[in-house]
Amino acid sequence: MNNTVENNIVENNTPENNTADNNTSANNYSQGVNTANSSAHAETPILSNSTQQNAAAGNPYMAQFIHSRYNRVLPKVLILAILSIILLYRNRGSICYPIFMASMLAVLAWDSKSMGKNLIRDLSGKIDIKLFYCVSLMLLSISKAVTSSADLRWGDGLGILLISLCLFLKIYCNFEAKEVTSQLFNLGRMLILPLEHIDKPFTDFSIAKKMDQDTENPAKKTMRSILLGLLIAIPLLTIILALLGSADLIFGDILEDIIDSISLVDHMEDLFFVPVKFIITVIALYAWFAMLPATKFSDMKEGKRFDAVVAITFNSLIAIVYILFSGIQFVYLVGRMELPKGYTYAEYAHEGFYQLLAVTILNLILVSFCKKHFAENKILRAILFIINMCTIIMIASSALRMFLYVQVYGLTHLRVYVLWLLVVLTVWTLLLTVQLFKTGIPFFRITVIFVTVWYLMLAYSLPDTWIAAYDISLQKLPEHFITSELYPDAAPIIKEDGRCWDKYCEYMEYDVKEYNNRTLFQQVRQFNFCEYRAMKLISK
Repeated sequence: MNNTVENNIVENNTPENNTADNNTSANNYSQGVNTANSSAHAETPILSNSTQQNAAAGNPYMAQFIHSRYNRVLPKVLILAILSIILLYRNRGSICYPIFMASMLAVLAWDSKSMGKNLIRDLSGKIDIKLFYCVSLMLLSISKAVTSSADLRWGDGLGILLISLCLFLKIYCNFEAKEVTSQLFNLGRMLILPLEHIDKPFTDFSIAKKMDQDTENPAKKTMRSILLGLLIAIPLLTIILALLGSADLIFGDILEDIIDSISLVDHMEDLFFVPVKFIITVIALYAWFAMLPATKFSDMKEGKRFDAVVAITFNSLIAIVYILFSGIQFVYLVGRMELPKGYTYAEYAHEGFYQLLAVTILNLILVSFCKKHFAENKILRAILFIINMCTIIMIASSALRMFLYVQVYGLTHLRVYVLWLLVVLTVWTLLLTVQLFKTGIPFFRITVIFVTVWYLMLAYSLPDTWIAAYDISLQKLPEHFITSELYPDAAPIIKEDGRCWDKYCEYMEYDVKEYNNRTLFQQVRQFNFCEYRAMKLISK
């Protein structure tokens, strides 16, 4: 069955076309398919689960809509659920991630096309931000296959989650907020709203099954016959192969090697968890796909703005303190004035770094809040500008403090990530400063593009390699950190230096043994470039 009915219902459910009240009665559907087709550009009301079920019970048109949705969503959901089990189950970071991501994007393109939409083009046919999202998702998933760093894998996973939500929101609802807070609010809704549709897989199946009984589809009948044949073949082949393996030792050995190499179950508990995870994935994905086209997302409504005098009062006091503090930073860190007794510059730099970082983030939140929730005022704008400039000085001070500390004590993962974050905070502050004087800036789009590109630059630079290179160059070699804290990404640098190589190989002995015990199937499924390179170097 084609998706004409469903497309008529959801195709105009975008912020540009949303004009009707959400509480429109289900009786509007009683006009029938012809009326709906003749008014395809009218707003489609959004109905609750119970309203849809009640409407379907006595309305052929609503039943046809649900049946169409079921036929559209179920194949895609089953494909993604099966691939997630085969490729991602107990697989933290490997070549399987880009394979799954390419498959997911292909399924999204298929589903978009079936609804009259496009994976990378907007409603007018032009390439839009969705192309950036798709490319970013592929690059993040490839990063999971390249690096063996657990930190970067976590960052890749978080990026994949957030960008996937943005992509779904843009594809199905044609929505993207200008403000970061508004977009994050809607992304949070996307994670919660599917809970309201958790019964959709079961109710849709019931209605679709009832309609299929009235009109038997030859293709479905053939597919059921094939599945039945496969179910019959599985126990028969199991018995036959067992008998033949016992009858001929050579055939039995070959069969045993094949079974060992493609074993999908590494732990007995997987026999329980794999089916459970598959069922949960199917239900969750179906609820998500069913929810998206029929849910309205919009920018957060601005409430009543507070009196600007209140903000001017407390921000003035804060600004005075920040100006004094910024002067001290310049004198002691840039001017290199004499420090209190017992302090080195490295100790002075490190002591207040994280507190200063916290104040910087607090400043950014404060300026964003005042800009959004207090009435426009030139004096307030000037004070917020001063706070932003002081924030830039604090960020510069934080960076200088960290550089002074790194020169003495070397690089670690945390220090690298903090320096990366300082660049993000700098860009955020500059955008907020521009926004004080110019409205309408697509703040979220600029932010997500910058943060994604900046993170990908970090991930693909393999920070463990240059952390190792820098620390090895220090006068005092941090041997314990190099041998036990760095990820296998750094193995080539450690081997090239040679001083810590034997201890590093000794520390990695358990990982090498576990790697070598993998079956051929596991080696292929869990292949990671940096891990493979490190194991090859250690095994020489």
